[in-house]
Formats: sequence, structure tokens, C-alpha cells
Amino acid sequence: LGWSSQQHSTAHMQWFSLVYLSLCSIACAAQPLLKTRSAVHPRIADRRWPLAPPSLLTNSRWVLARHPDGAVKASDFLLVKEVVDPSALADGQVLVRVETLSIDAFIRTTLDERAYHGATPIGSTITALGLGVVVASTSCIFKPGDKVAGVLGAQTYASVPTALLTPAPQLPGMPANAVLAELGFTTGLTAWVGMHAVLGPPKRGEVVVVSAAAGAVGCCAAQMAMNRGARVIGIAGGARKVQFLTQELGLQGTVDYKDPAKSVGEQLDELCPDGIDFFFDNVGGATLDAVLARLRPGARVIVCGAVSQYDTAKLNHGQVEGPSNYLALAERGATMSGFNVMQKMHLLPWMIIRVLVSVAAGRLHVPRHTERGIERVPAALALLFNGGHVGKLLVELDDSLPAGA
Repeated sequence: LGWSSQQHSTAHMQWFSLVYLSLCSIACAAQPLLKTRSAVHPRIADRRWPLAPPSLLTNSRWVLARHPDGAVKASDFLLVKEVVDPSALADGQVLVRVETLSIDAFIRTTLDERAYHGATPIGSTITALGLGVVVASTSCIFKPGDKVAGVLGAQTYASVPTALLTPAPQLPGMPANAVLAELGFTTGLTAWVGMHAVLGPPKRGEVVVVSAAAGAVGCCAAQMAMNRGARVIGIAGGARKVQFLTQELGLQGTVDYKDPAKSVGEQLDELCPDGIDFFFDNVGGATLDAVLARLRPGARVIVCGAVSQYDTAKLNHGQVEGPSNYLALAERGATMSGFNVMQKMHLLPWMIIRVLVSVAAGRLHVPRHTERGIERVPAALALLFNGGHVGKLLVELDDSLPAGA
């Protein structure tokens, strides 16, 4: 996502703020469609914090103790506590009490010495997107009580420049953390771009395969493909995820990569005997190879991520496991293209509108897996890679919020 590149993040967050606020008024006007009784404008709703913050606050934040060697471990991180003085904010800064953290795969990529998204130096706060409430501000844009989202870091209080924040009013009929899920850059908006704006959307009747289909991005992408009339096959691991994909999302088929009796390729042969038209890949590695070998002529392959490679010591050292079946692209006249959601920011208003419409119509839903407490951040990050969650993985720091909100 390039969140660590401040020159890009600043412009993107300012643009997102403008568009998001404009669309809030549209969403409020659509309250009957969203079946909500709320008549309170989201910009003035839920002001639970006093305008004058306490004189001193204690911040708990996770810092990087060492670069992970392979899978992340608790010993790679250190939880430090420090005193924060709200009255000492620099001009244009905002102090945010963090309520919810988004646990995303890109975080793991920032923990190596070199990283596309920007490496986290030893002793620095772990990068994370989050949602919170302003408790102190020297900005003319945000004031105490405002809900905001942005690059807050894995901590309980974040002092950040205004340019890295966006307003996050609660939209009618949607949970407060929708800005991290359905409307999140790393979730719903990423899925929308990959499914619609890279090589064109799937066509009705085409066979679409989505890897990591029970994850946050994958379940969005799968639903979006079904909404276009495609026949969707999801790849996931374990009976719980297979059940979620077939019974809750209604996918036409599933591949269990943990099945001891059949390989991914064998299961794909049963479900897609005539080949695959469209592949939305979040995994890479052997899964990507299995699909490449089964492409139909003119197929499209979207590279969204490679989660199988992230939690290794190879990702940022030129040792990623690449596809050995890449010549299938030439043999079948297929196309494979990668993307970054930030490369499509000119489509941001359309992305948000389309996602809002899908949510309002009941055609897009992201389940939440919620861990509680700042202490759970390292465990939640490990959970992201060991298959222990379904949907969007969040860490709630505010005990007043209901689970799954």
C-alpha cells in the first residue's frame, strides 16, 4: 500500500478525506434504503470524549525488537509504555485514542530490513492502520471528539499529522469499523480494484477462482465476482473456512488446500474441468502454479498478494518462490497483472460508491474476527498467517465497543 511513503500517503489521505466526507451526505440521504432509524448526522454523532483531555496519558505501543527470521514470534516485538502530554502537540498534529487496529498482511512485509511498503526500524512503532477518536488537536480540521482513521500504529495513543488522517463518521446502517473493512483501503477497496479495474471484471458465466477466499480481501473479491454472475471457486484451508465459503457466502465450490487426500490441483480439476477464466490471487507460490496450469485461453490472472511468501525470510531478499508454470500464459494467450490500490486513486469516488451500494443491497459483507487488548497485537499478526481467522482481523482497544462491531 505504500503507507510508509509519506509523500504519497499525505496526498492520498487528503483526497480520501474529501471524497469520503462528500459521500457521507449521500449515505445519510439513503437512510431508508439502509433501514436505519438514526437521524443524527455522522459528523456530530458519538462525541463520547470530553473536549479537555487529561493532562497526562499513558501510551502502550509495540515496537520492533528485531527483524523476524521467518514466521513472526512474540520475541520479535517489545511492548513499551510512555507518558504522553496532550498539551505538547506540534502544530498541525492530532492526538488520537486508538480504538481499533486493522491487522493486515502488509504489516509483515514492513518488518524486514528492506521492504516495498517501507521498513520499520528497530525500536520503532509497528505500522498499522486504525480507527480512533481525537482527544487533543492543534489542527483546524479535527477537534476533540472527532472519529478518524489512518496510519495510527500499534499503540493506544497516536500523535500524527493531520495529513495522515481521514474523517471516519459512522455511516447509517454500517458498523463504525467499516472504514477498515468494507471501505478499507486494505480490504474492500483493494478487492474492488483487483476485481474490476486491472484486467476488466469477470463476465457472467466465467469460472473465477479466488485464493485465500476466507480472508478479508478474498471474501470481498469472491462476493464481487458472484455479484457479476460468475461461477466462483474459493481456495481456503480447513473445514471451518470451507463451510463459511459454501454456506455463508454461497460459493459454487471450494478447494481445501489442507485436504490430506487431494492436492489443490486435483480439486481444481474436479471443480473446473474445462479450465479457469479469471484468477484473483492472494497467495502466490504453489497455489499460483496450480492455477496457471489450468488456465483457459485468454484467461486473466490478478496478482493482489502472495501471503504464502510474506511470513518467510525470503520475501525482501530476492528469494520469493515464483511460478514455474508461467509459460502457460504464453501458451494460452493469458494475461497476468499485479496492482497496488494506490495506483487507482483516480477511481476512488467510484470505488466507494460501488462498495456502499453493494453493502446497502446486502450483496457484500465482511465478517470480523476480533481480538481484544493492545497485548494481543503480536498474536493477532501470527493468527493472520496460521489460518486461525475468517474475514477481517481486528484488534479492539476500546472495551466499550461490542465484539464484531
